[in-house]
Amino acid sequence: MHLKITSLWWVVFDGDISKATLPTYDGEITILPGHQPLSSVIKAGILTFVPTWESTDLEIIDGKVHVSVSKWLVLIDGKQIVVTTSAATSSLEEGVEVLEKMKKDMEEELAKIKADGNASDLELAIDNMDKIEADIRLAKIGKIS
Repeated sequence: MHLKITSLWWVVFDGDISKATLPTYDGEITILPGHQPLSSVIKAGILTFVPTWESTDLEIIDGKVHVSVSKWLVLIDGKQIVVTTSAATSSLEEGVEVLEKMKKDMEEELAKIKADGNASDLELAIDNMDKIEADIRLAKIGKIS
């Protein structure tokens, strides 16, 4: 099965995989070769996949690659998965402490936006919060290895 992950600025990954696990609003879904066709907006979080070859530019932890993604669209046709995202990160420059501070600041920003009642700003802020939380999870995964 082929996986292609693209963000606005670069191709994060383009290669063959044996499986992928995607975060959804109802929990995680694992995609194996031959999966039923699917098109869906998936929530920000950690996309995990198993490449079918050893050498990759992405960090492999326990045989898997973990990528933090923000709001994205996924198309699955049984032979390939195409992921288009506004932002994707496979290795973070910030540590957990910096990310936790960013999360605290974003929580304060969310409270202000909720008080103002601006729905479009609120949606954007929630997406940013989801991405920060995914980055924190990715940073913790990297520390465990």
